[in-house]
Amino acid sequence: MLSQNIKNTRKQKGYTQETFAEELNVVRQTVSKWEKGYSVPDALMLEKIADLCEVPVSDLLGSAEEKPEEKSDLKMISEQLSILNDQLARELRRKRRNRRIALIVLGVLLVGLLVLFAILIRSDERPVYEIDGQTGMPVARELDAELDAAVSAAILSANPVQPWWPEECAAESHYVLGTDEADGKVVVYLIEEFTHFGFRNGFFTDLGGGRTPVVLTFQKTDDGYRLLSRETARDGSEYVESIRALFPFAYANKVIRGLSENEDAEMWANEARQAKEYLASIGRIATVCRYRDIRIELLTDLGIPVEVGNKLCELRIEYDVDVGSHEKLENGVRYVYQTDYHAAAGRITFTKFVYATGEIVEFLAYNAFTGDPIENAPAPDSVAYYEGHLETDVSESFVTAAYPA
Repeated sequence: MLSQNIKNTRKQKGYTQETFAEELNVVRQTVSKWEKGYSVPDALMLEKIADLCEVPVSDLLGSAEEKPEEKSDLKMISEQLSILNDQLARELRRKRRNRRIALIVLGVLLVGLLVLFAILIRSDERPVYEIDGQTGMPVARELDAELDAAVSAAILSANPVQPWWPEECAAESHYVLGTDEADGKVVVYLIEEFTHFGFRNGFFTDLGGGRTPVVLTFQKTDDGYRLLSRETARDGSEYVESIRALFPFAYANKVIRGLSENEDAEMWANEARQAKEYLASIGRIATVCRYRDIRIELLTDLGIPVEVGNKLCELRIEYDVDVGSHEKLENGVRYVYQTDYHAAAGRITFTKFVYATGEIVEFLAYNAFTGDPIENAPAPDSVAYYEGHLETDVSESFVTAAYPA
């Protein structure tokens, strides 16, 4: 089929629809229509496509292999394209007819569903959720302290800090859309956000985490709330469909539209507060900030060849491949993994040392312009902790003061 042949040939040659369109001097939508079978190129354009992709026109048309003298026979190509156009027109008319029938059936079903929905709402006088008068979206609901604590525990237990990462503190925040209670069970509809904090360049920052729409079901007991199930939305193309299956109608719309800027800031403020409480518990003073607000010094920005950076990445060592440091707890001891670039000496060094004492336990050196290891490089007597910097245009709403405030 011509449409599929154009698509397959384009991909084989490594073109995207955008780059393919640029080479042919057409818009991307035109290429998309060809590949979806909504239209066909004319004879001259088909020859241009064949030349660009270095294939015979017959390959694109799906016909038998062309003879050399037929390569530029525009009349023959035009006749075949005319046949394809007729076939395409008939197919489009059939699709339009089927679409009209489907719309009629869908309309009947929709009316039936609306009637059923109205009956269900009228039969239940309980307000399921509160709606904001301006946005028409559900308002975040506050839970009682006991249920709120159960929700927090459920989020943290589902997203634990992994010991092999330099993260050491898990924080969470949740936006509750609403609840439903029946037969001693409580269903909580919410958007959860968890953040794993760790030290990077001296800042206590988010190193991992995510935001997920979740439905939690609890059993109410004399001792509190026991988690029965946790259901989450699916990723990718099934995301919207899974949201509508998990959440009531108004909740689903809110989840799909996402939180507002103020709601985002409030979620972050809750997590930053937990991070500061953790810092206080370990007696550490540090600034809590977003990772995106830390100024990162890439080796390539300092003049190191890209090939060297790639070579260092292939070493699979625990150090960062940009200048800076991160900390990691190992068997109760806090270590610093630090990457430094010494321009005068023309070398890159990786140093692991004990945070509390500065004792160096590992030292590696590499040529900054070849990426080759410098054998038997002597470790320095001491190493200075890398002091990072924040970007100058960081918004105050996303950076908290050092602890204690």
